[in-house]
Amino acid sequence: MAQVKKDAVRGSILAAALRLFRKQGYMGTTLNAIAAAAKTSRANIYVYFPSKFAIFYAAFEPWLDQQLTVLEHELARIANPRARLRRILLALWREIPTDGKGFANNLMQALSTAARDEPYSPAVLHKVEARVAAMIEACLPPGTAVDSRSIAHLAFMAFDGFAMHAHLATGEACSDALIDSMCALLFLDHQKLRLRRLG
Repeated sequence: MAQVKKDAVRGSILAAALRLFRKQGYMGTTLNAIAAAAKTSRANIYVYFPSKFAIFYAAFEPWLDQQLTVLEHELARIANPRARLRRILLALWREIPTDGKGFANNLMQALSTAARDEPYSPAVLHKVEARVAAMIEACLPPGTAVDSRSIAHLAFMAFDGFAMHAHLATGEACSDALIDSMCALLFLDHQKLRLRRLG
């Protein structure tokens, strides 16, 4: 019975934190505010999480996981490989960075304000990069000399920039021209191979 209560308290802390991060941003959200919204004490939060940074990551990972699950379901309905690749980049560079009033920008705030000794692990980044690399790999023609893992890493580095930019009042979304140019670059190697075979 005690374990159920612990899970409920942990869930309440995460739900409260997620609401506050969405509304006020990572930097504007305090542990006291999370405790009040979760109807618990600040001391009790430390029973479940060592820091605000840890709370954020515990909330962010399932949020991003859900975003990628939705994207995977969408990709399954797109037959054209280039259109699938375009959909991936559109989601990563325009839609996810602006979803939930720019919730992804909280990641930039958390990382940029983390203490040097904060127990950060790139495991989440590596997991989502592997997932996106598999999506990209499925779009590229066989024999393409493109490393999908490297492209996924590049896509997430750009994701960070777009998430920060979306937060700005004058921020502009990733353009169609940029997405189309990236798709063209990734398919260029295959097109050259086809031209050589025809010539």
